[in-house]
Amino acid sequence: MSTYAGAPFPSSCALNRELLGNPLSANDDSSQPQTGAKSIQYIPGNPAIGLLPNEVYDYLSKELATPLLDELYAQLWLVARKSGHHIDALHTQKAKGRAIIPSEDPRLHLIWDRNKIYIKPVPLCLLNHEFWVRYLQPLKGASSESPSPVPKSPEPAASVFDSAIAIGFMRSYASLVKSPLDFAIAKESYLIPTEVDWVEWSIFINHFRVEDDSVAKRYHYGQLRLSRLNWVVRIFRPNKTRTRWFYETSCWSIGEFMERATFPLVFLFASVSIALSSMQVALAVPVDLLWSHSSDDELQEMNRAFWLFSIAVVLLWLVTWVLLLGIPVVALCSQVFWGFRNREKPARDTSTV
Repeated sequence: MSTYAGAPFPSSCALNRELLGNPLSANDDSSQPQTGAKSIQYIPGNPAIGLLPNEVYDYLSKELATPLLDELYAQLWLVARKSGHHIDALHTQKAKGRAIIPSEDPRLHLIWDRNKIYIKPVPLCLLNHEFWVRYLQPLKGASSESPSPVPKSPEPAASVFDSAIAIGFMRSYASLVKSPLDFAIAKESYLIPTEVDWVEWSIFINHFRVEDDSVAKRYHYGQLRLSRLNWVVRIFRPNKTRTRWFYETSCWSIGEFMERATFPLVFLFASVSIALSSMQVALAVPVDLLWSHSSDDELQEMNRAFWLFSIAVVLLWLVTWVLLLGIPVVALCSQVFWGFRNREKPARDTSTV
């Protein structure tokens, strides 16, 4: 990973160039830098949050931290492939029929369910070089030999924020926005600022194409399926979950829940009814008379036809249910087995499913 005065990118590549003021003297005009440019006393993009370190770290935790996924890290191999590059570009998400849902909840970032995927917009402060220098220094291995040209505010010893989380978050955008088409979709979905152009974005995001050792553990994985996360929560019962049954509730009304449940229930009822009716017909026909010679050959042939048809329907019903249940079970078991074998290995294949 490139290091430019404590930031992953040089100041010349910053997409937000607002100057940050001194948080300890917000009302003192004499503390403003005499450069002709006015500084701000708040986080870029959020005037409600000041520049005091504790406020900034609290803000970053609410915006980027994923404590529940961190707690479930050891079980995430059950949910998805262990690869930070396991992320479809935005145009691929569209091609797969998924609607892009902007969400400010960091725990929903890159979580997909059926026909939608949740993506957190880029906080404006992460596009500011000075913000990285002040508040997103690496927890370990930070170099102190070359002084930064930007004055740093005093940091409290008890409150820090892991910059690997922010780097991992930005790295996810390196996979989401790879082409001008992805860039246009991102702007339409309010994921990145509208004033940024494609060339600037390409140069900027290229500095976040880093390896897993530079990002937080959550970003060792890419996009995660919500239905599997729900089952992981139900089975392992993490402490930081909001509910014991869901990672995130997918149905927000009884009507939506009934709409989803109606088709499977109707299909189950109809298939069982057909099977039972066929069994009744098969049992109603005397088997010992089906193949014997009788005076009424037409009636016997009709009984034989109905009996054979009923048996065929029952067999077809059995085959259908074996396939409906067997194929998903075999596929799921193979995925779980593959994930178990490779849970500690970085994925070589960066393609997504």
